[in-house]
Amino acid sequence: MTEQILALALMLNPDHDRAAQAHLARLAGRLGFVACHLPVSEGGVIPESDMAVLIAAADPAMLVIDHGQDAMGVVRTANPAAIREVRASLDASEDDRPLVVAVPISIGRTLNEAVARADLDPRFAGDAHPRISGIFGTFEQAQEQVLAIAEAGAEVLLVTVPDERDVADVLAQVRALVVGATPALLAR
Repeated sequence: MTEQILALALMLNPDHDRAAQAHLARLAGRLGFVACHLPVSEGGVIPESDMAVLIAAADPAMLVIDHGQDAMGVVRTANPAAIREVRASLDASEDDRPLVVAVPISIGRTLNEAVARADLDPRFAGDAHPRISGIFGTFEQAQEQVLAIAEAGAEVLLVTVPDERDVADVLAQVRALVVGATPALLAR
């Protein structure tokens, strides 16, 4: 079994049609993500046939309907201090929910590639930009950020990836952040 420092989950793009969402879910499931979150506005209805398609596509990952509410155990920043604070709160309450860090991510082979990916996605405007609230930079920079998130006590990393034509490459890079050499770096 491959050592993994955080479980991975993917936030599906609500602006995509169901076929594109199913494609992302299929890629995430095959890459070992544990869940695909489908953002739905409160009271939003998803046809049963769409649900069946997305559930089948994501398998073996779970499909989670995400209403976007802040809940105990969900941190929407990559700030290690904020993650440690929530970790301490969960531990004090003996709450056994996993600590989920839900953040945007934009990584690239170069910093310019990470910038370009993030800047092209309208969901990453303002405070939602990965440079501000998420994981951002080269692979090595992102690796350091993921290590800090894991060391702060997170258990699940829920990522919003840029709307990129080469999304399979982006998802593979994200997967590589939590397996392979990264867990060995945690032991340093």
